[in-house]
Amino acid sequence: MTITESRSAAVAEIEEVIGDWAEALRRKDAARVLAHGTEDCLVFSLAPPLKASDADAGGLEQWFSTWKGPLGFTLEELDVSVSGDVAFATALTHLSGEKHDGQKAALWYRLTLGLTRTDRGWKIAHQHESVPFYMDGSFKAAIDLDPRSEVDWQAPSRPPMPGVIAYLNVEDADAAAAFYVRAFGAKEEDRKHAQDGKRLIHCHLTINGGALMLNDPFPEFGHPWKPPEGFVLHLVVDDADFWWNRAVEAGAEVTMQLEIAFWGDHYGQLRDPFGVTWGIVAPVKEGG
Repeated sequence: MTITESRSAAVAEIEEVIGDWAEALRRKDAARVLAHGTEDCLVFSLAPPLKASDADAGGLEQWFSTWKGPLGFTLEELDVSVSGDVAFATALTHLSGEKHDGQKAALWYRLTLGLTRTDRGWKIAHQHESVPFYMDGSFKAAIDLDPRSEVDWQAPSRPPMPGVIAYLNVEDADAAAAFYVRAFGAKEEDRKHAQDGKRLIHCHLTINGGALMLNDPFPEFGHPWKPPEGFVLHLVVDDADFWWNRAVEAGAEVTMQLEIAFWGDHYGQLRDPFGVTWGIVAPVKEGG
């Protein structure tokens, strides 16, 4: 057998091992999962701690017990490299499932496996999982990425937006965006859906020349919905009556009548169907 043939045979063996390991994860079979690892397999997983051993079935069983039914576990773009008795495999991995409390999870992450050839065949000696995080200062894990996305991640970044931008967590971001189009003449710039294809993880609107961001609640990731309170979004406009009447006709509730305030401007407040309070502000025109 030539070197090339030997390497191809090893790749086929490793792909079979990884395939069975993935099936064991889908079936939540801890013993079968661990059978594919070395006794001192080192694991850098998504969950704390920074490093762990995969030789303890107890921890794996405990994690499996948090899921209801089988796991969704898919490997894409699997690539295997072999040199002698050592091999590395990389893949993009999709994990999905439902927790016993009803919460559902679905995310893509990066997987690297280090394997070694033993007298019992190829075994996983190292497992490394990771997700990127957003470099905007939030340090939020980028679990919304999808390898099938048509977004060009290498494209130049947009210039930074000036000022302070409100980011609203509303019960139905899609409906809220549609309302803001009707009530305030909003223009939708961008939107991104969650894995469920229904909720929005991000919606960017432009209203009156400024940016407004929206997203749906994601209680499974620690972001439940809370009633909005303690803030007002102000729209400083040229024609207060026009903006006011359009919003009221769209369904906004009057909470403070539009009138000339003590400081000299037209001012009034409205509450939208999603509980957010808006202030309409306009200078009093000369002779008006």
